[in-house]
Amino acid sequence: MSAVVTIRSPRIYAAVIGLTLLTIGAGLWNIVVLSSAAVALLGIAVILTGMPHGAIDHLVAAEVYDLDFTLTDQAKFYGGYLALMAFYAAFWAVLPVWSLLFFLVMTMYHFGQADLAYWDLPPLGARLLYLSRGLFLIGLPIAAFPAQVDPIFDAIAGVEPTAWPLVSTHPTAVCAGLVLQHGLALGIASVGAEVDVLDRGREALNVAVLSALFGFVPPLVAFAVYFGLWHSLGHILELLRFFERRGGEPTTVPAFYWHAAIFTILPFAGLGLWYWAIQAWGSTDQMIALLFIAIAVMTLPHMIIVERVYREREERQPA
Repeated sequence: MSAVVTIRSPRIYAAVIGLTLLTIGAGLWNIVVLSSAAVALLGIAVILTGMPHGAIDHLVAAEVYDLDFTLTDQAKFYGGYLALMAFYAAFWAVLPVWSLLFFLVMTMYHFGQADLAYWDLPPLGARLLYLSRGLFLIGLPIAAFPAQVDPIFDAIAGVEPTAWPLVSTHPTAVCAGLVLQHGLALGIASVGAEVDVLDRGREALNVAVLSALFGFVPPLVAFAVYFGLWHSLGHILELLRFFERRGGEPTTVPAFYWHAAIFTILPFAGLGLWYWAIQAWGSTDQMIALLFIAIAVMTLPHMIIVERVYREREERQPA
């Protein structure tokens, strides 16, 4: 088996940290210029790693659910996947506020799991830590830039973070509390799991860098950097490990993008039509809102498959 490559591999990790620090520096130097590039940077992140990282779910599902490439098994997968997307999309149309709340909690867990599953904690402790990480990641940009998040949340579900208690009156205290709760959760988890010094140091650095990213950089730019570099790239590398361990494909980055091509391109055809419609009759905020709803709809079945992958990993660990 070839050398294990993950988001924590020295060269990749250094590049991710370096690009994140570069973004933070650009934000501190001229936040107006960086804000003007937000939509473009988000688009680049979604194109390069965001869409591709979930575009081989059909191959992952075939492994974890023992599906063959027969008409019956493929109908089970695609039927179930599309049914979940359709159900959640309908839920958005009927109950947008509850759909947004569900998406935020789901995203908290999903981001936290991708970041910290390597700590190999007991199931309950792991899930609590994932939610703590996700609360830190999702809550910080909302508390730090509520006025910038307002138009997007309003377009999505008629929600205005600037009207939330504490966020409107004591945003700095809320930001500090979000960082501190996660630092405390990491400290408790590291003792219970006997995490080594390298992992503790790395996560301390991660919390510091991500705090600066979400605390000082406009939320769309910060999300683009985290989603593209930290989450999606990390997930792609974890999937390469997954397939290498199982003796399947893909096991290289070019092979991954080859297998992901069709389900990366198809969603962009739909997003292209959306973009054209919004440019003709809507606004940028509506376009961003539709993009986030599309990400939410696709995330639900994707997260279920990813959860299965990590459940198998937990079952392989010694009791």
